[in-house]
Amino acid sequence: MESSTSTTDAGQVTLREVEPGDADACAQIVFDAFGAIHDHHGFRRDFPAVEAAAGLMGMWIPHPAVWGVVAELDGRVVGSNFLDQRDPIRGVGPITIDPEVQNKGIGRMLMEAVLERGKDATGIRLVQDGFHMRSLALYTSLGFDVAAACIMMEGKPRSEPVPGVEVRPVTGDDLEECEALCVRVHGFPRTGALRDALGPFAPFAAVRDRRIVAYASTLTFWPMAYGVAENDDDMKALLLGAAAALDQPIGMLIPLQSPLFRWARDEGLRGVKPMNVMALGEYREPRGSWFPSVLY
Repeated sequence: MESSTSTTDAGQVTLREVEPGDADACAQIVFDAFGAIHDHHGFRRDFPAVEAAAGLMGMWIPHPAVWGVVAELDGRVVGSNFLDQRDPIRGVGPITIDPEVQNKGIGRMLMEAVLERGKDATGIRLVQDGFHMRSLALYTSLGFDVAAACIMMEGKPRSEPVPGVEVRPVTGDDLEECEALCVRVHGFPRTGALRDALGPFAPFAAVRDRRIVAYASTLTFWPMAYGVAENDDDMKALLLGAAAALDQPIGMLIPLQSPLFRWARDEGLRGVKPMNVMALGEYREPRGSWFPSVLY
């Protein structure tokens, strides 16, 4: 991408590809922007400290399969956006704008840049805070449709692990089998995201009759947590087994239309906030049980 300059309500804004030296500025904006939105609406912050945002930017900016763009105003970074290119269905985000210059057209510029980058993809997804009407209006104006309404849930399930189902960590040797399961459920693989989760996020798999019938990329860092299963019973077995193996609450986004939502409530998990999966391009209804990650 060559840098480009456009006139906005904030002034002359230049877009360019993100660079490693932008990490600190981007992290501060991620922290400030999400914090302002969540504080205004009375929801718990996704990034409770700037160090959490810095950790994400430290992983996202140098990643060879993640494309990033920043917006500069008077030589100062005031926003960023990213396109996850690890798998055939591209994922957008996080997109953040300095609160001092929000609602002046910079967000649309950053979204248009990543959509141009992903224009040849089969489909593009993002996950949007369901209480934030401005972002919902922006994404729908760019062609996105709400594909699933979700609730972020967290807690420790009350039930014990399911007999006959082994829940264990995912290894590199499991990637091919997990990919086949994801393709059966979603119609496309998410192996790039799962491979990246092997080190820092401790993915879990559920094995029944020597087959992997469910897996989750993580259950301890919900923004990166996605899961697929052949059916709801297998997903429940995965969640119960993983929860028993962990010394902290589990957390994930659960589609409201899924029976998993009522099950999670009955198990004592608490709803934290609403979010929407939004899709541009091809979208297939999953043929099994699933939950999405924020960075789709």
